[in-house]
Amino acid sequence: MRLAVIIPCYNHAHYVGDALESVLSQSRGADRVIVIDDGSQDGSPDVLSSFESRGVEVSVQENAGAHETLNRLVKKAALDCELVAILNSDDTYLPSRLERCLPAFERQENLAVLSTAFELMDDHGQELDSQSSRAKWFRAAWSMRGRDFAEWMGVCNFPATTSNVIARTDYLLDNPFRPYRFNHDYYLLAKAVLEDRFALVDESLLRYRVHANNTITTAPAPLVREMLHMHLDLSAALAPELKGNEGLRERYAQFRRAGWESISSFDAGGAETAFAELAARASGDELAALAAAADDVGDFPNRHLVNAHDGKSPVTAATGLSGKLDDMRAERDACRDSLDAARELARLRALVGATRKFAFGRLFGRYRELVSDRGKTPREKLENFRTAARRDGFDLS
Repeated sequence: MRLAVIIPCYNHAHYVGDALESVLSQSRGADRVIVIDDGSQDGSPDVLSSFESRGVEVSVQENAGAHETLNRLVKKAALDCELVAILNSDDTYLPSRLERCLPAFERQENLAVLSTAFELMDDHGQELDSQSSRAKWFRAAWSMRGRDFAEWMGVCNFPATTSNVIARTDYLLDNPFRPYRFNHDYYLLAKAVLEDRFALVDESLLRYRVHANNTITTAPAPLVREMLHMHLDLSAALAPELKGNEGLRERYAQFRRAGWESISSFDAGGAETAFAELAARASGDELAALAAAADDVGDFPNRHLVNAHDGKSPVTAATGLSGKLDDMRAERDACRDSLDAARELARLRALVGATRKFAFGRLFGRYRELVSDRGKTPREKLENFRTAARRDGFDLS
């Protein structure tokens, strides 16, 4: 599959060279690298022009905004590329990002959008101070690792940035970036999650820069208002399919329910107020028709809560039944993650073990880490094996 890396650039002369170098040094090269400078005033076009001799396609436009620039880049890429990887001009890819991510699209025909884990860096490209407010936020966001994506996305935009988007070009053409200032990435990612067309490669394959000029660095009011607008837009976009798609409805319910525990700028009470105001604008007959349309109800929706109640703790208390249900769900998710990690570890061990390089090396006592069982959990064992295999030069794709 052909892939284009697209880079919107605006006033990032100090960073965009590093961004481009990280793309050009990928272990699996991009088929096209396309950059649009969105009216920079800091000399960014001069930096970009120095890369044209290395095959980077550069154009300059009057300032149009991030969402419009991204949409124009997608259209350019879609002429001959099935996949698009986005990179903001102040972030960088780790060397094997494209190589590690692209096989998922070959394996999963329904996959539309993919993200990865990432590292945080500061203005100077150094590891971000772990005690900074942004680092603490990301630790909180990724403490939900292993939960259902819909629930996780309801709590926060854990992929964090358009730099963490690799997508099919036809999906991006059908779902163009919206004219938000802060949330065009969140809308796209949430929609893909709710449609069950999202995947996560749980490896750090991106370096995300946190600095004073990040778009997200602003007063709370604009963020809160736009977040509410985004949720309303998302509900409207999904509404036509919710009634007839049970899986979508279940994920949407998880997403909305998790929003009450959001660590982002989502005001759940404000959202319910907005939905109430929308309902107030409908006639009584229209509201009755909506209620009557729920004709696929086969049982009481919360019956399991009562049937499983222990007769002692309050059924809705966090320390009672609902808390126990949360604990059971967390245990279930942990078991799923361990099973997935164990299967992947078995696959990689078989892949490496079948190579002549491994067989020859073992004759001389090499690759001891690859045959060890270091790590307490299947996930730790998998990561240790990956690290050792890559260090020893094995291809894990």
